[in-house]
Amino acid sequence: MNKIYILTILLFTITSCQEDFLNEPPLDRITESDVWSDRDLMDTYLFKIYDEMPWDYLKDFGGGAGWGAHRDALSDLAMSTYSWTPANNTIRPGNWGTATNYWPLDWWGYFNIWKINYSIENIEQLGEDVLTEEERDNRLGELYFMRAYCYFAMAKRYGGVPIILEAQNPDITPEDELFPTRNSEQEVYDQVIEDTQRAFDLLPDRWTAQKGRAGKWAAKALESRAALYAGSIAKYGTVQLDGLLGISSDMANSYYQTSLEASDLIIDAGGFTLFNNYADPSENYARLFLDETEDETIFMKIWLPFEKGHSYDLRNTPYSYRVDWGSSMSPSKQLMDSYEMVATGLLPFEGSGTGYDPENPFEGRDPRFKGTLLTNNDLFQGSGIETWYGTERNGVIDTGADTGIGKDGMGVHPDATKTGAYVRKYLADGSNPLLIQEFYSGQDCILFRLGEIYLNAAEAAVEMGMDGLAQNYIEPIRVRAGLTQNVRLESYSGIALRNRIRNERKIEMAFEDQRYWDVRRWRIAEEALSVQIKGIRSLRHIDNLGEETFSYEIINAESQPMRFDQRHYYLPIGQDRVNNNPKLIENPGY
Repeated sequence: MNKIYILTILLFTITSCQEDFLNEPPLDRITESDVWSDRDLMDTYLFKIYDEMPWDYLKDFGGGAGWGAHRDALSDLAMSTYSWTPANNTIRPGNWGTATNYWPLDWWGYFNIWKINYSIENIEQLGEDVLTEEERDNRLGELYFMRAYCYFAMAKRYGGVPIILEAQNPDITPEDELFPTRNSEQEVYDQVIEDTQRAFDLLPDRWTAQKGRAGKWAAKALESRAALYAGSIAKYGTVQLDGLLGISSDMANSYYQTSLEASDLIIDAGGFTLFNNYADPSENYARLFLDETEDETIFMKIWLPFEKGHSYDLRNTPYSYRVDWGSSMSPSKQLMDSYEMVATGLLPFEGSGTGYDPENPFEGRDPRFKGTLLTNNDLFQGSGIETWYGTERNGVIDTGADTGIGKDGMGVHPDATKTGAYVRKYLADGSNPLLIQEFYSGQDCILFRLGEIYLNAAEAAVEMGMDGLAQNYIEPIRVRAGLTQNVRLESYSGIALRNRIRNERKIEMAFEDQRYWDVRRWRIAEEALSVQIKGIRSLRHIDNLGEETFSYEIINAESQPMRFDQRHYYLPIGQDRVNNNPKLIENPGY
């Protein structure tokens, strides 16, 4: 590509004509040399790359997320409420392959990698007449960070992919480089880690008054996450296709150590603190995702309501609060069962004496339960959530829309919850119905935060057999959550402790686009993603005195179990891509 054209609006007045007017460049276009000789134009180009990165999980809906669900509705956290969606009809039943290799799973990011490599090559050549050395280094750091993220996004999908570190040009790039073979999965993860370390050295601690640009701690957080993934693949995966898939098991501890060291550095030197600004721990957890402070947030995607907003509220608000759509995800009972009882520190299914009451299933739980989910009678936007499917009076159950069923109840409409719960996390709240329209949501999408870093460190430590160190890292998360029993998980060790740390990750990071990828890298998805989602159905009872009580029953919320096959640990490269480049070997099973 010899020219970059960036469309812009130019207001100008022609006051005179000159003889060489016809030789002037068009006034409605900006040339390549303009971009790389002007800092603001250069940053505009970089910001466009930011916008095309595969990290935002709040905007995912419609064509962006499987036609009716965010990616977490492909996991055991929730199901897509809408029965007609490919999320329910194709991906969850496991009926997908090379012909259905589409978002929200697929992302083949070489369109972004070309722009990143091209930008690196141009910025490296700039003199101080355009950028100071510090300004140049900062922008190169951003680009190395984004390149690392692109390759990480592809590695966790496809395993080994071609590593391309130069901007290809059909006019001068040799044909064998235009059609590269796949690198090994280990080589891709090593490239990711190398780029994050290079970015860390080049980036500023934080960008002054430029929220949303990646600083050095974002790069270190990506290193923490990516190395943890590589350790999991090495420990639990299998090497296939001569290393295109999988990493040798003897590399596991090396990657875990890299992740642990990156996490330690962020915790000790990053200047971040766990968000703890509200006395009520449920409210504190909910406000973490709404207040947009930088206490805990390491890196976020910026959204501006009304100006440049997303539609998370429109798509996920409970049924009776909606403008349109709404309640796209129905959280599972399996997720609800992952929140322990405050009084005992035990999960509901950990035997007798846990304190769980099936007649009062939503109370007495880890405060993050109420910070993440909305269930029967919870207060939201000035009124109570009503999930009951009917009202019993004198032995007769009334399921009438106006007389018996709750305004948010199962069966009031096909778009109402299928499980007896709604998502609260990230939803804007207030004293009255907000009726937020499409593209009017402005909650920033948190991509890396200190809470995850503690969890990364705990997992890396427990995987290396350092139980005490793992407990040191998990304790601050559980204390912040408002737990008082077994806060260090001291009654667990070995595999049992590892499993509780995984459970801690499940609930702390719920609906942050982590769960689907976690169960894949742990190689437990064939079990975790082959369950039939259950829900809790509530029935309201009104006695002769007008007193209201509720009873609850467990139901199958979807008609058939999810199915995750072994081949699904890696996505297909896809027939179109193989047709374009026959050197690309397809993944097994497709």
